[in-house]
Amino acid sequence: MWVDDYLDLYNYARKLGDTEWQQQILQTLNNKDELRETLQYNLWKMFDTINGKMLELYEQLRRSKDSNQIETLREQVWELRNQRIVISRRIKAISIKR
Repeated sequence: MWVDDYLDLYNYARKLGDTEWQQQILQTLNNKDELRETLQYNLWKMFDTINGKMLELYEQLRRSKDSNQIETLREQVWELRNQRIVISRRIKAISIKR
């Protein structure tokens, strides 16, 4: 949505003949793609980190005999699953906006 606003500003700057302002607006729009790629990369790193932690917890669950520890581990896995869902949605939202 904010891209449309910047395009409106660009057109307004063009009507005014303000080429410096036009260049600033274009630079902001170009940086948007770089920022999106960086954010997506960081989200994927977080996703992978969560998967690694979940694998460790599942291994601990497999080995554990203590019911209290099992319950704690299940809660931790559940929380990580929820985090992973949130991150997946953010990745999907960024991918759709391209």
